[in-house]
Amino acid sequence: MESLFPGLPDEIGWECLLRVKLNSHHKLRCVCKSWNAALKSPHFYGEKKRLKFSEQRICMLQKIDGICNRVAVYDLEKNSCKSLPPIPGEINNIFHCHFVKQKLVLIPDLIAGSTRCVLLYDFACLKWRQGAKMPRWLNGFASAADEHGGLIYVGGGFDRFYIDRWNRRYSFGNPVRSALVYNVEEDKWDLLPDMNTYIALIDLLPDMKTIMEFIELSINGVFADGKFYVMGYSGSFEVFDSNARSWKTMENRFDSWCYVCVFGRFYCFSGRGLIEYDYGQDNLDFLGPLPTEDWARSIDFAVVVGNKIFVSKWNTIQGQHFCMVEPPNEIGGTFKLIDTLAASSDLKGSTIHAATLDL
Repeated sequence: MESLFPGLPDEIGWECLLRVKLNSHHKLRCVCKSWNAALKSPHFYGEKKRLKFSEQRICMLQKIDGICNRVAVYDLEKNSCKSLPPIPGEINNIFHCHFVKQKLVLIPDLIAGSTRCVLLYDFACLKWRQGAKMPRWLNGFASAADEHGGLIYVGGGFDRFYIDRWNRRYSFGNPVRSALVYNVEEDKWDLLPDMNTYIALIDLLPDMKTIMEFIELSINGVFADGKFYVMGYSGSFEVFDSNARSWKTMENRFDSWCYVCVFGRFYCFSGRGLIEYDYGQDNLDFLGPLPTEDWARSIDFAVVVGNKIFVSKWNTIQGQHFCMVEPPNEIGGTFKLIDTLAASSDLKGSTIHAATLDL
């Protein structure tokens, strides 16, 4: 195999390549076969992350002309985005997206007549591939990724959803207690024990005018400290302990549209404001009000970037806007809401789901 840099040990050449900015990787691949092979190595991006050379991007799954068919990778620093290659196949799905083991994983939120297969984009090979089929039909479920373990958990929702666009009819199945886990490296689904209770957006079943908005919603899923949390808008929520492989039902004492976990600390966006939740002690700490009471309702998604929360909001007047929420550094502190930024003009559709990339 030819040397990465003639006259230099490969260890030094490897270190040089690891330091190149992500935006220039496409140029590196064109220089020579050895550089292209290095960037295709499954260890390359893992080493970048380990040595703290990795960069974070926001991956947004977008719907254009009623079809969920575009994946945009957003650069926060430049407020610009690039599209990944088109999602393969005939798309009739809403997807949940997660970043695990240097792969973007799309989990199908199933509508009758749609594919049941997972789709994966490998950032080392720059290619899409089809993964294993979901063993059960689920719609409107919660999902969350255990990035360290290479697993994606799903649970709750409905057992099916059917929509007849021609006759403007739709029907829901039954709420389910089912839960599954997907192993990204093994490309394998496993069944988990059923939850104790049903968690689905039953209270939000809309009329026909808003049905297309409803099928893009799902209950919330968060993974933290070895536990998978399945949360609805109100009522109880379920916690799966991955070590004990058992569920625990807990009371949901706040109405929230969005939950995230930052370095083991749980944050909830609600009509009251931003709330920090200590799930170990089951305690709530009110951090302060949001700009308006309906601020949380207009959130498209929220993902963690470093020690901050990246929030995308949508309204019919301003369109899509971004902002950063900086949680307090200590218990009892106040949060900061960093200036709102208009979305890049490259983002042409509405965002369905999003994930943080670390490449």
